[in-house]
Amino acid sequence: MKTQRAIGMEFVGSLILALAIVGSGQMATNLTTDSGLRLFINALATGIGLAFVIRLGVKTSGSHFNPAVTLIMLSLKRIKPKLSLGYILAQITGGITGVAIANFIFDQSALAQSATLRSGSNLFVSEVLATAGLVWIILRFPKRDDLIAIYAPLWIFGGILFTSSTAFANPAITIARSFTTSITGIANESVLAFITAQLIGAVIGLAAALYITNPKLEANE
Repeated sequence: MKTQRAIGMEFVGSLILALAIVGSGQMATNLTTDSGLRLFINALATGIGLAFVIRLGVKTSGSHFNPAVTLIMLSLKRIKPKLSLGYILAQITGGITGVAIANFIFDQSALAQSATLRSGSNLFVSEVLATAGLVWIILRFPKRDDLIAIYAPLWIFGGILFTSSTAFANPAITIARSFTTSITGIANESVLAFITAQLIGAVIGLAAALYITNPKLEANE
């Protein structure tokens, strides 16, 4: 039962996060033609959504909501392989479901295909940095869920504004965002490169924690 609840929380949390990201993108488009204001609206809603789901699910599933985070926790032996697979499947399906709901409530096709190409070495490096920072924050405070619920959303809020890729930093959400024609979408052709960058970034974030701030991390500090 505990395992089912944890996987269920990962599904629901990913759903809410995707809903916040894509729904705010749809709303921003309806509200203004100012691209800067649209980006700020999306960043704010995403940060709030992430803060909410982290606090909501931390005692139930650990609030991963991100395959990159789950894989790092697997490498640190903080989650078992079978459960990690359940988490990742829940994160992807939850994200896609959240996007479908966001599309539907804004009177768009529930599962459309994005045509927004996001390619180039600059965006690749941007995703590496965005994900590395996120993972480093999560690992930096292993016993302070309250701080993670503040700093991780703040990092993503800022990252949406200061990175060229707008800080997707999440393979499941990246896949999900390929199913919307909103400004938050990403074309299928760009998904693999983003996910590759995110996984590289996650490893860099782990290395930063191990060799700079948390040398006892492997010992489950």
